[in-house]
Amino acid sequence: MNLPKFSVERPVTIIMIVFGIMVFGAVSLLLLPQELFPQIVYPQLTVVTPYANAAPEEIETLITRSIEEAVGTVAGVKRIHSISKEGLSLVIAEFGWSQNINFAALGMREKIDLIKERLPRDAEEPIVLPYNPFDRPILILSITSSALRSPVSLRDMARRMIKDEIEKVEGVASATISGGLEREIQVEVNQDKLLARKIPLLDASKAVATANLNYPAGTIKESFYEYLIRTLGEFERVRDIGDVSVGSGMTDEELYQGQTEGEKSQKGQISKDNRLIYLKDIATVIDGIKERTSYSRYDANENVSITIQKQALGNTMRIINRVKKKISDLKHELPKDLKIAIVYDQSEFIKSSITGVWDAAWQGGVLVFIVLYFFLRNVWSAFIVTLTIPISIMATFALMYFAEVSVNMMSLGGLAFGVGSLVDCAIVVVENTFRHMQIGKDKKEAAIVGANEVFIAVTGSMLTTVVVFLPLIFVIGIMGQVSKDFALTVTFSLLASLVASMTIVPLLASRGINVGGKVALENEDDISSFDKAKASSFMRRMYEKLLDKFINNKLKYLGITLLIFVVSCSLFIFMDKELMPKVDQGQFVIKIDMPAGTRLVVTDTVSAKAEKIIMAIPEVDSINVTIGSTQESTTKHVLERLSSNQAEVVINLKKKRKRKSSDIVQDIKNRLSNINLEGARIEYSLQENVLTAGLQTQAPVTIEIKGNDLAELERLILDAQDKLKDIKGVYGIKNNLAEPSPETKIFIDKDKASMYGLSVSDIAQTAIIGLKGSVATKFKEKGQEYDIRVRLRENDRNSFDKLGKIQIQSPLGMSVPLESVATFGKGKGPSEIKRVNQERVVSVYANIYNRPSKDVYADVNEMISRIKTPKNYVVKLTGETEEMKASFDSLRNAIIAAFILVYMVMAALFESLWQPFIIMFTIPLSLIGVAWALFITRTSVSAYVLMGVGILGGIVVNNAIVLIDCINLFISRGMTTKDAVVQASKIRIRPILMTALTSILGLLPMAFLGGEGAELRAPMAITVMGGLLAATYLTIVVIPTLYLGYTEILDKIFPKRKSAKLTPQATPQEAAAEPQSPQAAPQEQAQTREQPQPEAQEQVRDEPDLQAKAESSPEEHPKHKADKKKRKTKKG
Repeated sequence: MNLPKFSVERPVTIIMIVFGIMVFGAVSLLLLPQELFPQIVYPQLTVVTPYANAAPEEIETLITRSIEEAVGTVAGVKRIHSISKEGLSLVIAEFGWSQNINFAALGMREKIDLIKERLPRDAEEPIVLPYNPFDRPILILSITSSALRSPVSLRDMARRMIKDEIEKVEGVASATISGGLEREIQVEVNQDKLLARKIPLLDASKAVATANLNYPAGTIKESFYEYLIRTLGEFERVRDIGDVSVGSGMTDEELYQGQTEGEKSQKGQISKDNRLIYLKDIATVIDGIKERTSYSRYDANENVSITIQKQALGNTMRIINRVKKKISDLKHELPKDLKIAIVYDQSEFIKSSITGVWDAAWQGGVLVFIVLYFFLRNVWSAFIVTLTIPISIMATFALMYFAEVSVNMMSLGGLAFGVGSLVDCAIVVVENTFRHMQIGKDKKEAAIVGANEVFIAVTGSMLTTVVVFLPLIFVIGIMGQVSKDFALTVTFSLLASLVASMTIVPLLASRGINVGGKVALENEDDISSFDKAKASSFMRRMYEKLLDKFINNKLKYLGITLLIFVVSCSLFIFMDKELMPKVDQGQFVIKIDMPAGTRLVVTDTVSAKAEKIIMAIPEVDSINVTIGSTQESTTKHVLERLSSNQAEVVINLKKKRKRKSSDIVQDIKNRLSNINLEGARIEYSLQENVLTAGLQTQAPVTIEIKGNDLAELERLILDAQDKLKDIKGVYGIKNNLAEPSPETKIFIDKDKASMYGLSVSDIAQTAIIGLKGSVATKFKEKGQEYDIRVRLRENDRNSFDKLGKIQIQSPLGMSVPLESVATFGKGKGPSEIKRVNQERVVSVYANIYNRPSKDVYADVNEMISRIKTPKNYVVKLTGETEEMKASFDSLRNAIIAAFILVYMVMAALFESLWQPFIIMFTIPLSLIGVAWALFITRTSVSAYVLMGVGILGGIVVNNAIVLIDCINLFISRGMTTKDAVVQASKIRIRPILMTALTSILGLLPMAFLGGEGAELRAPMAITVMGGLLAATYLTIVVIPTLYLGYTEILDKIFPKRKSAKLTPQATPQEAAAEPQSPQAAPQEQAQTREQPQPEAQEQVRDEPDLQAKAESSPEEHPKHKADKKKRKTKKG
């Protein structure tokens, strides 16, 4: 089907189709989910098992090992690593990227169900949680009170009036509340009174638990009704708890006598009420608050924060708007002293990204319009080409809707990236149409012929760009999932622009372009008549001189080009290299680690000092401090739980500031170094890379040591760390040994315990209830449940000496102090134990600087061989994680596959195996521009730069394709190779410069104008701009030179090939059948000389692809030479 002809002849149909695409695109944009990141399914599952008050070694022995064994049998597991720390077991299973994670989760739950009976009775149920590092909250709210409202009241009001209402909003998955204080009913037992009444502490706890109960007792059926029987015993008021009976005040003898008398008595009473012992007699019941495990402050004010997560596949923007509307409605009902501040809003980032794309689109469009007007000096032509940008973008949104690609940072980045290339096809079509009008054709004929003539070249050049992006879809790992949306969006937009250039562009060109006076190409010098801009004519003349020099001195200038290439590539050695580009998000995190075992109050005091200093810095906009963690069971809280000795400070900077985030961090470092922080370790995290969480990077040098004994592992790791310091090129050496925490161990003398009739379980439970307390039951009030905790009063447990005085009631009727059946030892134990593939592991990490990696690895392996390793211990060198390695290997393979596909497309286009090689010379030589662009802008080499180089391979060949296609056309029309090269270069210089400038200027906003997420897109844009700039120069001088040089070499090697050009071997019809093949040239040349001019003109009309070249070639019309002679005679 002839698309340009159909479009010109059916204008209403095409306009309606375009209008439909625009409307459908706009509707699709409204329906598309809007996200910060693409939907990423991370192949990792975490098994979380809380076991309150258990030490890391007990967690490892009783829980972690059993779960590791069960998880290891799940199909598809690649790696298991675990962390056992106080009160918590984490077992993390990693799967392959092709694994269906939902089925894997089902299989894991089945295996864990089989070993639940082996877990401790008091441990909570193991929970299988999916892990997604990009699953961020969509909103974080901070609730503060200007009045003197208590933390309990603030949290309760935030829960009832805000959290519960927000969770009802459509699309909200959960709203997690943290900060403030929670209500708790505390039963503080007096140990002296317990001893006086000989009541075991365990009995007091059991009495509270058994008294608070409502229980069904069955039904009674009468003649008509059936009555449900219920036993009601739950506490209705807090004071009811004190009235619970915990025992009798009688001795065993009195009790026996009472029972004997009771047998004689008809009433059967054994005692009076005043002989019963109530809970209030031995304990104080307090309606108080839970023991504090965390502090939360926002701008130095104590606050309650609410973290809001959305449902999967929900439209982030719509959900956030609904939540904001709900908050706005709630403000009328809330007390006036409550203030709700939005600490984090994901929609702001999305809005900025969308705005950035639209800005890049219209700015790119304006620059494109200016470039086109400069060359063509025709407003309508420039407008037609610029119009393809919005049409292509709207068509892309429609295709994204069908492909289920959301609007996110990566897909929008792809759209912004493609803006500069969207007009390439349209430029070539309009420029060719414009030229045909200049040489005398009417508008419709010029539009059809102009579009058809370049159809194959334009389609081929666009396909070479598209095939570069397609392999990115198959890259595995995080890089693959992130780049998939980018690749699809660019592909959609480029294909849409190709269709637009062959439909709406010829249609509009046939209706509106006016070129003024016509141009007659009497000789080669008349090509400059095309140029309406003086600067354009000047550039063409300068180019002719440059091309002449290159053609006449091939070896000299190609040698200079090669030398520049070598020098440019050497610049890469001096550039910084990083995995992902740094992003100044205007936010960073400071982590404060006090010595293990530090009390929460002390950590809070130190954090407050740091907080005060940070608040004094003028660039700081807000500061959010979290000390310790609330005992929430959500995924985020479990995996990121802070201990009492840890604090996290999140600092948001003002948007308008002069200093970078890194400079402000350095300023804070200097200020904090001058104050006493009680031995705290400060760690600064600049939040420079949004993908770090998912990439799980490790240091280039990682030494893993596996074994069983923690003390031996510590000795080995410190030995390895010391030896690493002596290796040249290694720096930043650190290990992952967790700091030991102080602990007191109770060693039970089982023989003595047996003498008193006590079991280890009785002693352990009494110690737990006495010190930590036990949640015996729940108190229900107004639909809410509050813990009832039973424990010894503060005076009986507030020092180490009183630990041994805790009394344990023996079944033999005597009270036994804990110190009588146990001994105590103070020491330090591990704060956490890490295991990999069911073995204990510790690691040493180091970075490499200014030395080849292979040399460093050789030295490290030699160093490891000198370490004395005990039996059953393994010391080995590892590096980046397997996932990262696989991800980058597949990215490298994708780039190689892209180059092969580019070659295949060009070979099919030219029906030649050698011409694509000439064109592909522009790919490695375009690195000249890449190197200088990165060097001048001080951009480091990253994964995005490598991706840009791969993309460049498909873009830089486009202009060369159009040029070689034109050379082949002229040769097929009878020109000599040199004349064809020179003539094609002169004619194609204008569209080549136009497409190159529009692509480069279209990327300019993306590279330098900033905006949210611009740091991720800018390196790729700078890479492509630099490479395209160099490649444009290479295309217009090096490609013609290489083409000529290669042809001359073939003529010398095969002399018959040269002489064959003078021998006619085919009819005119055969020559026209394959006009783009170089082999058709001799026949065409011979037949053109033999046939009269009208027949030649008729033959050209039969083949629209050759029409313009036939008219523009001076060799084709012998009559031109005669006309030229006549004009010279007249002038004389």
